[in-house]
Amino acid sequence: MFHPIRTAALLVLPFGLAITLPALADPDADRGPTERLEADLRGFFAGEGTLEIGEISSALLRSRVTAEDLRFESHDGERLSVERYIVRGDYDRPDEVTLEGIRLEAFLDEPAVMNIEQVVLNDPGRAVPPRDEEALADQWLGSLALSGLNLELAEGPVASLANLRLDGDLEDGSGGLWIEALEIDLARMIDQAPADERTRLRMISNVLTDGSGRLRLDATFDAEWEELDGRTRLVSEGHIDLEDALRLAHAVTLPVLLPEGVSAAELFTDEALLEAATLLGGDVRLTLGDRGLFPRLATLGAAMGGVSETQYLEQARTQAQGFGMMFGPQVQALLSGLVELMEGAAETLELTVTLPAESRLGSLADDPLALPDRFDMRVETR
Repeated sequence: MFHPIRTAALLVLPFGLAITLPALADPDADRGPTERLEADLRGFFAGEGTLEIGEISSALLRSRVTAEDLRFESHDGERLSVERYIVRGDYDRPDEVTLEGIRLEAFLDEPAVMNIEQVVLNDPGRAVPPRDEEALADQWLGSLALSGLNLELAEGPVASLANLRLDGDLEDGSGGLWIEALEIDLARMIDQAPADERTRLRMISNVLTDGSGRLRLDATFDAEWEELDGRTRLVSEGHIDLEDALRLAHAVTLPVLLPEGVSAAELFTDEALLEAATLLGGDVRLTLGDRGLFPRLATLGAAMGGVSETQYLEQARTQAQGFGMMFGPQVQALLSGLVELMEGAAETLELTVTLPAESRLGSLADDPLALPDRFDMRVETR
């Protein structure tokens, strides 16, 4: 049986941004957009609980229809409210759908409240999404922006997100994901974990957050491509920042020969096509910047091993040399660079990989241990 709250939970783009989406009702040419929107909303919740709608109005000059003060209560007692649901543009092909003032009170495992200030879906293709969850992701969540998310458990606030923006429509040659100020109260969440797991989880939390118990993350991922003379050039850049822990950045440039009849957009949605693509060389650069995490890893490793930090680092250097004897100098250089980060001799490690030409992406994944012999890898610390 279709369940609107459960469907919403499965659509989480971190933490459940699509919790209020209605189902598609059959259009009726004799009805205006206000009547159609009300019918679609009531059709979505039919049989699952009770729905109240405060008011639905339209603005013809601005091509806008708005449903206000939506309140739904499921048979299980879960409550969902939306202050405004706004459809802009042609109802059959809207330019934008906006949901404002979203609040979800759920009681499945434990009491939880999620509030979202606003979700904006750009060019969603229809005023309301399909009921099918897979079709929902494919047809309706291609481009969206979310702001002001907060998640609370009975013990208090546990997570917040200032802004999230997703551009998943790959047909226009670019896409990306941007996350601003995602904060998670790890300490409070660990308190709710099984007792036998809390010690290990607190150890991980202390290493990641320098003992604060609060994790903050910012991230950016951009991708674009261009097609020329039957070849495609894929470019991607991005970074993840963990406050007081680390910064991981990447820059990728891949000239690719696609299978006949395949577009770059299709390449990213079908793993089989991705593996069948032929690399024409390319470069991958990964930059790892320490923000305090690696020295804490050394402290933790020494404590767990019952040795001093000096002894632990010496053991790590010896192990790096051992792996170098087995897998080559490139692997040794990478592991030795990580040791430099842990001992504070370096703040940044940069790994640059030049990929072989005329090779299948699938073949590179078949034998990962042989990869160091197949491409040029350079490691630099500073």
